[in-house]
Amino acid sequence: MKKILTKWENISIKYKLFCITSGLLMFLAIIIYLILYNMLPSYYYKYKIEALEEDVNKLAIEAVSYDTKTLEDNLYYLSKDQNLSVLLTDTSGRIIYGKNELLLFKYDKYKGHEIVNIRKNTRDKEYSMFKFISTNDVTTPYRLDILMTLQPIDEASKVIKNIMPYILLVAVFIGMIGAFIYSSTVTKPLIKIIESEREQEQKRRDFIATISHELKTPITIISGQLEGMIYNIGKYKDRDTYLKKSYESTQELKDLVNEMIEVSKSETLKHDLNLTNVNLSVLLEKLIQRQIFLIEDKNLKTELKIDKGINIVADEEKISRAINNIINNAIKYSPSGETVNVRLFKKKVGRSTKVFLEIENTGITIEKKYLEEIFNPFYRIEKSRSRKTGGSGLGLYIVSTILSSHGYEYNIQSKNNSVIFTIKF
Repeated sequence: MKKILTKWENISIKYKLFCITSGLLMFLAIIIYLILYNMLPSYYYKYKIEALEEDVNKLAIEAVSYDTKTLEDNLYYLSKDQNLSVLLTDTSGRIIYGKNELLLFKYDKYKGHEIVNIRKNTRDKEYSMFKFISTNDVTTPYRLDILMTLQPIDEASKVIKNIMPYILLVAVFIGMIGAFIYSSTVTKPLIKIIESEREQEQKRRDFIATISHELKTPITIISGQLEGMIYNIGKYKDRDTYLKKSYESTQELKDLVNEMIEVSKSETLKHDLNLTNVNLSVLLEKLIQRQIFLIEDKNLKTELKIDKGINIVADEEKISRAINNIINNAIKYSPSGETVNVRLFKKKVGRSTKVFLEIENTGITIEKKYLEEIFNPFYRIEKSRSRKTGGSGLGLYIVSTILSSHGYEYNIQSKNNSVIFTIKF
C-alpha cells in the first residue's frame, strides 16, 4: 500500500486529474446503468398500473352518459393504446365485448375482488383488475375485466443486462477522452500557477538566506570592533580609528537595509503603478546631470544621442529609479577615461513603432555565463563582495522588478569592449 501511495504522490498533477476524472466518469456510467437496471422495472410497473387505473376510473365515470356501443368503442381504443385484454360481461355472464378475452378465462380466481385489493406484486408478469361500469341504456352495471401484460419491461431489462459490456466499454472510452481533455485543459494554467508559486517561494527562500548572509558580515565586523574597544584589546586601543570603521560598517548596514526595503516595496507594489505620461527625453537628461560629479570624478566621456519629445506611459518615480540605477552601474564599472553612451530613439518594429533606450559603457566585458545570473538578487560578478568594488548586488534586481512590472522588455549584452543595457518601451 505504501508503494502505491508513494507512486501516486510522485506522478504529475495532470495524470492525477486524468485518473480521477476518468474513474469518476466510469463510476457515474456504472451507477446510471445499475439504477436503470434495478429501478426501471419497478418504476415502469408502478407507472403502467397507475395509468391504467386512472383511465379505467375515468371511463367508469364518463360511461354513465354513454350507451353500450359508445362504451365498446372506448374500450377498443383503450385496449389498443395500452395493449390490454378486456372482457365486458353482463350480470348473467354473457360476453358483451371482448378483445383477447381468451387470456382472461384462466384468471377466474380474481373475480369477486374489488379493484383496490386486486393489485398484484409488481414483479408478476401480468396485472389484472375488474370494474363495474354502468351505461345509460341498461339498468344493471356491466362487469369489466382487464388483463395487462408486464412482460415487455422484463425483456428490456434482459436487453440492458446483455449490452452491459458494450455500455461499460463506451463509458471507459468516453470517460478517458473526457478525462484527457479536462486534465489537459485544466492543468495547463494550474501547472503554470503552481510552478510560478514554487519559483517565487524558492526565490523568497534564497533571498532570505542571502539577506542573512549579507547582514551577518557587517554585524560581525561592528560587534568585533566594539568588543575589542570595550576590552581595550591590542589595535582596538586606537578607538578613534575603529569607531570610524564601525561607523562606516553601520552606514553599509544602513544602505543594505534601505536597499532591501526598496526591494520589498518593488515586489509588494509592483502592480500598484501610478501611470502618467512621462517625457523620457527630459527625464533622461536630468538623470545624467544628477550623475555628473561621478562622471567627472572618473574622467569619463559621455556621448548622448537623445531624440527630443519622446513620451512614454509609466510610473515616473519607479522608472526614474530603474534608469538611474543603470546609468550609475555604467559609471561605476567603467574604467577611468572610458565612454558612457546614452541613446534614446524610435524604431519601427513590424507594424508598430517602439521606443528604445540604450546605455553602453566601454572598457569592460561580462562573460556570457554571468549574463543570465546578473538580475538575481545579491548577485555580483566580483566574488569578494567588497563594498569598494561594488554595491550589494540588489541594483539590477530592483531594475528588473520595476521594468517587468511595467511590461517593458529589457536585456544586457556584452561585446568585445563594452556592455549595452537595452530597454524597449
